[in-house]
Amino acid sequence: MSETLQVEDLVFTIKRSGRRKTVGISVERDGSLVVSLPEQVNLDEVVPLIRKKLVWVYQKLQAQNADEKRSIFRKPEFIDGEGFYLLGQHYRLKIIDSTESNKPSPSVWISGDRLLLRRDQLSKAEERIEQFYTRRAHPYLNDAVEKWVKLIGVSPTGYVNVTDLGYRWGSCSANGRLNFHWRVMQLPPALIEYVVVHELAHLKKPDHSPEFWSLLGRAMPDYASRKDLLKKLGGRL
Repeated sequence: MSETLQVEDLVFTIKRSGRRKTVGISVERDGSLVVSLPEQVNLDEVVPLIRKKLVWVYQKLQAQNADEKRSIFRKPEFIDGEGFYLLGQHYRLKIIDSTESNKPSPSVWISGDRLLLRRDQLSKAEERIEQFYTRRAHPYLNDAVEKWVKLIGVSPTGYVNVTDLGYRWGSCSANGRLNFHWRVMQLPPALIEYVVVHELAHLKKPDHSPEFWSLLGRAMPDYASRKDLLKKLGGRL
């Protein structure tokens, strides 16, 4: 039986070599994950190295599986009347012309129940929408983390990192850095809290062992219902 190692929800196949002097991580074309390491390296030493590369691993997996991404996250068409969400609230997209006054205006903003997108930004609409959510994510998520750190009993490193995590809502690095997908801002606040608390709990328990779920349950007794709703709702956003 081949040697394997699980880190979070990922399983890595271990390949040892007497000639190898460093640890290497690779994502194969079939999506399998391989850790190549020297013959005598202890697996306990490898886990922190893998965790430092988890964001890269998730992004590589997602890049290889565009079809899976489409099944998880809706691909916007950027047409008038299309629905978008911010903090669980529904907004209809309206494409507008640039203001006649020539005053600077954002590429994307909210007015009433409309999400407005400048027509001259349509060719970059996907990038502009991502920037719109990312700008709002940083202060919101940092406040959410600050609210829960004492209850979980952990100390994250610095401010949160907001990026495209592929099909992951969030992750945490071995150095204590928290990473969140910009799409998390589309979720209702209760589900954003679940994602935040889930990742904070991983700073104490890096796997999904019974101890991890017990820790999560003590901090957030209704986590199971939030988790189920996230699974049902996520693909519609």
